[in-house]
Amino acid sequence: MKLLVVFILLSFVAGPASAEVYRYTDNQGQLHFVDDIAKVPKKYRKQLVNQKPAAEISIMETPPALKGKSQESDSVQPQAKQAVSSGVEVFVTSSCGYCRKMLRFLNEKGIPYKVRDIEQDNEAARTFRQLGGRGVPVTRIGTRVINGYNPQAVMAAINGNP
Repeated sequence: MKLLVVFILLSFVAGPASAEVYRYTDNQGQLHFVDDIAKVPKKYRKQLVNQKPAAEISIMETPPALKGKSQESDSVQPQAKQAVSSGVEVFVTSSCGYCRKMLRFLNEKGIPYKVRDIEQDNEAARTFRQLGGRGVPVTRIGTRVINGYNPQAVMAAINGNP
C-alpha cells in the first residue's frame, strides 16, 4: 500500500518530458536542427533558437507509385548531381518534427537543399499550395514532389529512379 502511495506521489512530481531542439544556419546558408547543444559548432552558438517539438505533426500519404521501394540506394549516385543541381527544396513549418527529421536526413546524406518556411515566406506558401501541399514536409526535387517524410522516395528522386 505504501509503495502505491509513493508511486502516485512520484507521478505527480515528475513533470512531462520535453525535448529541446536547436536551430542554426551555417556559412553556406543551410538550416540545421539538433537535439543537443553540444552538436552545434561553437561559432554558430550565438544564433541558436531553442524550439520545443510540436505535439501534433501533419503527415501526408505518399503517392502509391512511391510506396514499397525499400531497396533504394542509401548513397547519392554520381548521376544524382544533376538532379540535385536542379534544386532540392523542403517546405517546412517551424514546429514540424518530421520536417526536422527530413532536414537531418538530407544533412546526413550530404544533399544540399533550400529550406522554404511556409509560415514565414508568402512566396513559399504560395508555391506549397500550387504543389498541392496540405501537410509538411513537402520535398521538391526538380519536377518531383514528395509529400511527408519519405527518405526512400527522396533517394529515388535524387538517383533518377521513377
